[in-house]
Amino acid sequence: MNRIAIGVLAAACCSYGAAAQEDGKALVERTCTKCHELTTTLLLHNSWERWSSIVDDMVSRGAEATDTEIEKIIDYLAKTQGLKINVNKADTNELASALDVSTREAAAVIEYRKSHGNFKTLDDLKKVPALEGKNIDSKKDLLEFSDPK
Repeated sequence: MNRIAIGVLAAACCSYGAAAQEDGKALVERTCTKCHELTTTLLLHNSWERWSSIVDDMVSRGAEATDTEIEKIIDYLAKTQGLKINVNKADTNELASALDVSTREAAAVIEYRKSHGNFKTLDDLKKVPALEGKNIDSKKDLLEFSDPK
């Protein structure tokens, strides 16, 4: 193989590696803003399944992304723009997903809720010892604190 061919191959591998490392936010910005503003997307809160359907529809309309990038986009949107979760009703798996913590930590939140009563604010939730050091402030827009009915 000559030097030019090796250089082209190396450049292709590097650009593929960079794309593979691109995070969900950057992928959403790069892919979705070709057709519409992000403010439209960021106002929506959908389940993973609904985001998957929306992204599939956008791909059918011409959005360009690899299968791996599509998965990253859906995961990013579901995690950051998912449905609001009521921390006073949620089960272990729902809390683990919404707070991006382990199921053990989510179970500790439920135990704390049982022994101390329902959470009224994000500050109440931060009092759970298992969440110490966790960045739950970034999840505040995905959380509800109303009393279960």
